[in-house]
Amino acid sequence: MDWNLVIDINRKALLRFVVGLVEMIAGGETVARHRHSDLVGRLLKLEASARRLIAIAARGLVVEPRAKRAGPSGPIPKGSGRRKPSFPLFDKRRYAGPPKQPVVPGFGPNIRGLDGLDPLPPGKTTISPDDPVSIASLQRRIEALQAALQDIPAQARRLARKQAGMERPLRPMRPGRPPGFNARGKQPIDLLLAECQELALMALAEVPP
Repeated sequence: MDWNLVIDINRKALLRFVVGLVEMIAGGETVARHRHSDLVGRLLKLEASARRLIAIAARGLVVEPRAKRAGPSGPIPKGSGRRKPSFPLFDKRRYAGPPKQPVVPGFGPNIRGLDGLDPLPPGKTTISPDDPVSIASLQRRIEALQAALQDIPAQARRLARKQAGMERPLRPMRPGRPPGFNARGKQPIDLLLAECQELALMALAEVPP
């Protein structure tokens, strides 16, 4: 199989979806909470698809792990305050421990004086699906995704260097379903993720772990 052609075809498809995301959030600083949740779901699928293309491109690459840099010998100069976002090369692993107990925020002990002059504790905050939510973090994630898709070979070398520096190399794809995967999803973005997952499994099966 021509893996370079496979990567290029799916990379272009992903970029079209990313352009659509950019258009959805253009012209504002916030979106409604329900809209934000939908955008996060879409972005998860696109990021997972991109990671699988990078994994295909990185198969069989042999690189030297990056040498550790020495600490600064003097004061660290101040920068512009904004670093270029870096695309995450590894799927977020599922939590495999015991179920976590939900943490319910409280307002401290409800103790009042006998004179009745103490202020009442604040009431519970009501969350509405129409509440405005900042899109700053979404913008940075989309920026990182766009940059990664523009240069898959560079991301593949970056992945290979990270794996070379690990005592036990970790595969970028987590076991089981990828992030955002919907087994019943019939939307083009769902089909693209399923295809990238299958292609990556095929490509990595050709290379010993």
